[in-house]
Formats: sequence, structure tokens, C-alpha cells
Amino acid sequence: MPIREGDYVLLVGDGVRSVIKVVKGSRINTIRGIINGDDIIGNEYGIIVRTSLGYEVAILRPLITDILLERGGRVTQVIYPKDAAQIIISAGIGPGSKVAEAGVGSGFMTAVLAYYVRPDGKVYGYDKREDSIRTARRNLELLGLNEWVELRLRDVSTEGFLEKELDAVILDMGDPWNALPSATEALRTDGILVIYVPTVNQVIKVITAMKGAGYVNVRMLDVTVREWKTEPNEVRPHTWINAHTGFLIIGRRTIRPAAQPTE
Repeated sequence: MPIREGDYVLLVGDGVRSVIKVVKGSRINTIRGIINGDDIIGNEYGIIVRTSLGYEVAILRPLITDILLERGGRVTQVIYPKDAAQIIISAGIGPGSKVAEAGVGSGFMTAVLAYYVRPDGKVYGYDKREDSIRTARRNLELLGLNEWVELRLRDVSTEGFLEKELDAVILDMGDPWNALPSATEALRTDGILVIYVPTVNQVIKVITAMKGAGYVNVRMLDVTVREWKTEPNEVRPHTWINAHTGFLIIGRRTIRPAAQPTE
């Protein structure tokens, strides 16, 4: 499909990497010169165009993470792609999954979940802050993912989840142990709980609560990605890395059989 007016595109070139919305008659300024919007509209993704200074720039289809990180609104710290990807894999989330997320914040993780549960799944996003719900909704609209998400202004720690038999529940909040009973009730009997917290102090409380609630296969992860420079004459790790962002604690819900009456 050719690039249309109003589409988002990813510009990639020497020192250039940005997401822009293409508009007819526009002049796109980069550090390597100007690109005319009319030179992009109607062409296929992957085309190479030249700037006014003669530099080549590739016009690519942006990933949802490109759009979120560069164009998405924020009201809180967000879950970064390295952690979001691990959550998706560890929770077994895919087409048709039904997932709840408590603490949607800016909706970055919500959007990633919606992308992967399509076309038959559903994401139920909870937050007790109105500004978070508004920002998350705008970011979902930006990506065209609203259809797969229901956002709810609700405190799950005190009011619980409205859904039952969920495949997975993700808690991204300051006191997730207080929401654990509600999350357990919302999960299917062997459902997957994922909790995201930034500090070891929180981890200890989370693990204690999960073990006490009968969760099994409880694992804790800290995801680090170290990107390298790819210049042929200078292949080495980048000086700066996004190291610790948060801990993931993952476990499976279980149920105990009812006690048998004694003779």
C-alpha cells in the first residue's frame, strides 16, 4: 500500500531517525537537510529519498514502539520495549488472549498488549487516575488500537476487576501486593500473573504475597539490552545503555481441591 497523506513514517539516515506525519506541501526539516512531503506521498515504504543537501534518507513503516516513544503522550514512567517484549512472551499473550492491566499509566504497555491480542482478544486497562485514562486513550487512538481495549477508571485494590477467567493479569503499580487478591480472583485457574516493580524492597513483598496466595513457578527477571554500534570500522558497545528499568515477577495461579469430609 502506498504512503498516504496523514500516515506516520519513520525517517532513517545518517544521523536522522524520527517519526513524522506526512502532509501535502510540507517541508520536513532534518539535520541533513529538507525533505518535501510530496516526495513521500504515493510512494511505497522503503523508498530512499534525497534531502536538499544531498543526503539519502529511508522512508520506513514505523513500528508501534517507534510511534509511542516519539509521538505518544506521557503522564508517568512507561514500560520500555525490552520489558514489554518479555512480558508478552512470559505471559503467553497472543491472538485471542484476554488480559487485564492495572496501572495503565500512559498506555504504552496497553497498546503493545492490544497489538498482540488482535483480532479476537481483549485488553482491559484499569487506572485510578483520570489523566492516565485520558492519555492512554489518546495514545491508543494514535495507533488505531482502541477496538481491542476497554479502559476503566477504577481502583482494583479496593474495587477489584470486573472480568473473570482472564488468561493473564499485569500489575504495574506501587503496591501490587494489595491488588493480588483481586488479580487472583480475575484469573483463570492456571492463569499467569505478571508484576512490574522498580525496587528490591517491592520485590520482597510481591514474592511473599504470591507464595502465600499459592502461586507456583514464580520467577523474577531483570531485562538488560546492550546495543552495539554497527559502523564497519567501529563495531563496539554503545557508551550509554538503558540498564535497570524494573523487575518482572511472573507466576501461575493454582487452586487447591476442596477438603474431603472425614468419616
